[in-house]
Amino acid sequence: MKKLLSFTLLIVSILASAQDSYKVKIDLTQAKNDRLPVEITVPVLEGESVEYHMPKIVPGTYSISDFGRFVSDLKATDSAGNFLEVENISTNRWAIKDAAKLKKITYWVDDSFDDFKGYGINKVFEPGGMSIEADRGVFVINTFGFIGYIDGSKFKPYELTIVHDEEIKGATSLKTESSSDTSDTYTAANYNFLADAPIMYSKPDIVTKEIAGAEILVSVYSPNKVLSAADVMDNIDELMEAQAKYLGGQLPVDRYAYLIYLFDSPTISGSFGALEHSYSSLYALPEMDPARISQTVKDVAAHEFFHIVTPLNIHSEEIHDFNYIEPEMSQHLWLYEGVTEYASQHVQVKYDLFNLEDFLSEMRSKMNQQDQYNVDIPYTEFSENILEPKNERRYGDVYAGGALIACCLDLTIIKSTNGQKDLQSILRELSKQYGPMKAFKDEELFGEIEKLTNAEVGEFLRTYVGAANKLPYTEILGWAGIRYAEDNDEMVVTAGKFTPALNDDQEIYVAGTDDMNDFGKDLDLKVGDVLLEWNGSPITLETFQNVIQTFYEETEAGDKITVLVRREVKGKTKDVKLKAKAKKVKSSQKHLLEVMDNPSPEQQKIRAIWLGKS
Repeated sequence: MKKLLSFTLLIVSILASAQDSYKVKIDLTQAKNDRLPVEITVPVLEGESVEYHMPKIVPGTYSISDFGRFVSDLKATDSAGNFLEVENISTNRWAIKDAAKLKKITYWVDDSFDDFKGYGINKVFEPGGMSIEADRGVFVINTFGFIGYIDGSKFKPYELTIVHDEEIKGATSLKTESSSDTSDTYTAANYNFLADAPIMYSKPDIVTKEIAGAEILVSVYSPNKVLSAADVMDNIDELMEAQAKYLGGQLPVDRYAYLIYLFDSPTISGSFGALEHSYSSLYALPEMDPARISQTVKDVAAHEFFHIVTPLNIHSEEIHDFNYIEPEMSQHLWLYEGVTEYASQHVQVKYDLFNLEDFLSEMRSKMNQQDQYNVDIPYTEFSENILEPKNERRYGDVYAGGALIACCLDLTIIKSTNGQKDLQSILRELSKQYGPMKAFKDEELFGEIEKLTNAEVGEFLRTYVGAANKLPYTEILGWAGIRYAEDNDEMVVTAGKFTPALNDDQEIYVAGTDDMNDFGKDLDLKVGDVLLEWNGSPITLETFQNVIQTFYEETEAGDKITVLVRREVKGKTKDVKLKAKAKKVKSSQKHLLEVMDNPSPEQQKIRAIWLGKS
């Protein structure tokens, strides 16, 4: 009897536990018109009514997405299948009556990669969206775009089952509970963990490898087989070994997934890139020359992976208990994105993945990028109010100005501690102090860093992050024997100094010629010309930047240059080949960075600690 009673209690306990979690089913085989059905069995609820929420915004995006607009035909039923009253009270909220009777919620979710009636002009950045391509056998499942939560029950466990065809396979960092040829079940401790883990289903091109104590997974969807998972793994292996050294010798996670979706036509957002998560990152990138796409993946991966430090292990209360409907933003974007971007470059120079000149070129590029923004308020204020339109337009500065703050902070820590500490060591100490389950208070972070360093570092943070003062590059970079000049005249090869822009067909065209220099005039570029090829290389939104950068790097004065444009001539559109010889023109180059010829012993010491080389 005693054993029977214990067994009965165990069964009751298991059933009670099951009723206290969400069970979600998404059936990929039922995709219709770029939409997927979602079925959610909810936990046991109480009260007269509840609200079902879809996220307005998700961590890492810093912009409003309104995922509720992708949901249609939402229905709520009791255990007998009877419909309950549902009211759509706002874009992302549904009120459901008779909460105690609620058993299931069902609805359809639209593809965010394609336009549809009701989408609106606010297009979702593809790495943070949903792609439903049944005809190609590929599904990009950002879980927060498909699945929501009952208000007040966000911290209940989730069990997600995905039904799929035998030909495709899923890749994710989520824990797999069970798997078969046509179905996979994943588990997450709560909604935050679920939303933090994208999934990609496609015809399998998946490679796994253990690197520095972590299982690394790479999954690639390349429609024209331009890139493979093996290519990516070969390209990031050395990088991740360097990142492990940078983080103290071992990766601070037990697993990490790179989910890479390549597209072969223009994106609806007009952008490409990646979105970071605690144990994975999702990439939406153009198919291009294999060497270039591999390098692009490596460059982006260098940044995204370092988010395992911040915000995974170092984050504020605003991120720790994220409000998906009415979010409060943290003051410290400079830390989450700026320090991460700096680390992605710093690791590569410190562990010889590229040279000092390349690193200085990256820092100079960020100085030039920052010049495009009106930096008139402190980074803390800008970050806290990032969702305001005027600040959202400045968002790109977190990767430029934020990285430069991190660079100067690193040198300030090194100099003020006489080389005993650097930014890497401070991040490791903060990770131990906080970690994934403990958050800092926004207003206390500067003080906590000062406790780990000294008053000089605290003053730097208050002066250049907490106030809108210009970084003293000459002084700080000079400590490491790097000469800085804000303006410098040089003779350089240029692309003509025309103004490029995008037309309605997402093509690059010449929008202005007012500032065009002699080379542009020799080519005879005209306003309205659509750029098709530059010296034999096709020009698209995805390739333009790389093609022009290669032109700068490889062209000498006197080289013969051809540019193919589409031009309207006497009312008719025709392709026109323009020709000219490259020439150097006088150009005022801003933010010159160069290594001093005869650095002092103190400068050599600081540079050696900073970059691992003198």
